[in-house]
Amino acid sequence: MLKKGILLLIAALLFGCAGVRPQPDWTAEQYFHYAKKLFEDENYYEASNEFTVVTLRYPGSSVADSAQFYLAESHYMMKEYLIAAAEYEKLITNMNKSKLVPLAQFKMADSYYQLSPRPELDQEYTLKAIREFQLFIEDNPTHPLKEEALKKIAELRAKLALKEFKNADIYRKMHEYKAAIIYYNQVLEDYYDTEWADDAMLGKIETYVEMGDFQSAKKEIEKFRDQFPGSPLMKKVEKLSQKIPEEKNEQVFSGSGN
Repeated sequence: MLKKGILLLIAALLFGCAGVRPQPDWTAEQYFHYAKKLFEDENYYEASNEFTVVTLRYPGSSVADSAQFYLAESHYMMKEYLIAAAEYEKLITNMNKSKLVPLAQFKMADSYYQLSPRPELDQEYTLKAIREFQLFIEDNPTHPLKEEALKKIAELRAKLALKEFKNADIYRKMHEYKAAIIYYNQVLEDYYDTEWADDAMLGKIETYVEMGDFQSAKKEIEKFRDQFPGSPLMKKVEKLSQKIPEEKNEQVFSGSGN
């Protein structure tokens, strides 16, 4: 143990000197600390190369899981999130007894989170991020990063809700009212816990009013009052309510969306 400690101390001193390169007789620990120094110096590209050497040359060593984790971290820091996710997954799959697995689970989910695009684009990575954050929480219910994972899931779900809401608005502007109602309903059914739920119900009310389906509009207004009593959109809803005729037998608009 003393000899190993001396070797690590010498290695640490050497790594602080310029021009030091890996030696053929280095132990796994020496090589790992060399790569780690590159990482700490923010030389992520070289660090990723050296961590790869450690994982391939010393697969059964005590630092193999740490090397695999920092290999993923190096790609993450270079914003190569798809590669990072794949490297985190290798640790999770091939070294499932490692203490680094929970953190790797979170970082894999976060890699997909970083890849999540603006709402109008394909949301494949958004869905992957949500799924991986959920798995992280299920496997690690008391982990310190649980709250951050929940926060990011909520943010991603709001993005998905916004995508559906924008689709609804597009169809409404095109007077494709049935399609608009379908998308507004999707927000209300699948993303009822997001900030876009009351917007979606207001959109439904406005759509029914534009269609001339005042009976359905009145029903949605009552639902809005019941479900979103403190919504900042309530004033708009009440103004719409005042515009609805009092006749019992309202005429339903017969347009392209009906």
